[in-house]
Amino acid sequence: MSLETLFYAVFGWVIGVLINHAADVLPRHKTLNSAPVCPRCGMLRAPLAWSGVISYLSGYHICLGCGRPLPLRSVLVELATPLLFVGLLWRYGLSAELGLVSLYSAVLILVTITDLEHRLIQHAVMVPALLIALVGAFFSRNMTARQAVLGGAVGLLLLYLMYLLAIPVSRLMGRLAGRPSEEVPFGFGDVTLGTFIGLTTGLPGVLLALMITIVSAGLAAACIILVQLARRRYRPLATIPYGPFLALGGFIMMVYGPEILSWYLHRGP
Repeated sequence: MSLETLFYAVFGWVIGVLINHAADVLPRHKTLNSAPVCPRCGMLRAPLAWSGVISYLSGYHICLGCGRPLPLRSVLVELATPLLFVGLLWRYGLSAELGLVSLYSAVLILVTITDLEHRLIQHAVMVPALLIALVGAFFSRNMTARQAVLGGAVGLLLLYLMYLLAIPVSRLMGRLAGRPSEEVPFGFGDVTLGTFIGLTTGLPGVLLALMITIVSAGLAAACIILVQLARRRYRPLATIPYGPFLALGGFIMMVYGPEILSWYLHRGP
């Protein structure tokens, strides 16, 4: 392993620790400079428990307040983020593009966690991310700033239309099923995330990112329904968080967009 690979792996681990911290404190409406707390009871964590990996290795993963272990999510994020960052290093080399894509990936990981755990994609995350992506569009080597801005505009428009349609469609389906539902599959956080993905994938990349989102979300929903039916616990009109699938589509097109677009545009009849 080269020195730069080792360095970037350690850097990815540190970013993973920060992502976990942000995922714990931001949904509680605390600032990032707040001390790390137990995500379940809010008790302050010992310094050796600030990292999920270190806490499990040192035996400090049990909260002294509620007696429950630190969520395994913290360990998974701290292991997955360095692997992802090393993969990005091998793809982009040490470059400005590597820094931008790494930062964008960290945002996607964070919103995936908060949406899965709290059904939240927070403006405190997305507003700075949108500003950074807008500036970063002028330094991308895979697309022009014009393509990025157009992608952001298309992402904003399409996701906003879906946001506007989500509530009436959900209520209509509830009436047809005879089971009123207050759950809405789309929130405004999905709109801001869609805009961010548009800025980072450009046009036409954002369109394929949304196609991947729709297909992957549909497959996941079908699997969940099949499992519920098999266990005889089917819940009609239950919704799933959409942010993780937007993040998946956005990441695939952000990293592999040029190859996918080239194949798509030049494939045979």
